[in-house]
Amino acid sequence: MRVFVTLLMSFWLLLFTASVSAQVTIIINKQSYEFTQPIRLNSVLSIVAESGDWYWPTSGIYNLNDAYAEREKDAVLSEIRMVMKDYNANSDTYRALENLYQQVSSWTVSTRVITPISYNRARLIAEENPMFQPGRYLLRISPRPSVVHFSGLVIKPGAYRHGNDLSIFSTAKSVTKASDADKSHVFVITPMGEIEKRGIAYWNIDYSQLMPGSQIYVPITGQIFSSTLDALNTRIANLAVHRILPQ
Repeated sequence: MRVFVTLLMSFWLLLFTASVSAQVTIIINKQSYEFTQPIRLNSVLSIVAESGDWYWPTSGIYNLNDAYAEREKDAVLSEIRMVMKDYNANSDTYRALENLYQQVSSWTVSTRVITPISYNRARLIAEENPMFQPGRYLLRISPRPSVVHFSGLVIKPGAYRHGNDLSIFSTAKSVTKASDADKSHVFVITPMGEIEKRGIAYWNIDYSQLMPGSQIYVPITGQIFSSTLDALNTRIANLAVHRILPQ
């Protein structure tokens, strides 16, 4: 009898462990949903699709089991500290790097799953209807945003009003920048997670329209005989893809 009870308990423990390991948890904004097996994107979106006027291009999925973004944030902060050692504490470049360090320190990041999100397209196009495998995810959706987010070499990083008729050049020009800011280019991080280096000088003006909800990272000016700052700018822009922005 004791052997039978032990076997029975082992069976139920194995069954419970298997069910837990197969569980999918998806947090949609702040509401958590549990699923006992892998589930497709269209089925997840069907839960909330009719409950709001969602602007799908700014939606994002974050894999809460993947620590890549947190590790990369720590690595970027370490790199900024290392680069700061090459400059005098009273120099503009040192102060710019110090400011970047404070900004990146304040970012909330999580590893983003780069995939298009649209309820209608997920229902119609198999390639845009991925499966959520067991684990924990964050799905962020919102109405059409009215802001763009500035970071980097700007005096006041944060959200700025998005103008429907403003180009990248006009938007970037309207924000006060620090003395060591790159005067020729900015990095635009689109709501879908794409990174584009765009011109803001008179010789390379980019009149493209800026999507609402975009991020603009204003880089620190690079050095003529060193690519260190250029590489750091690119790395920070890549990290910005994984930011969880205020809603």
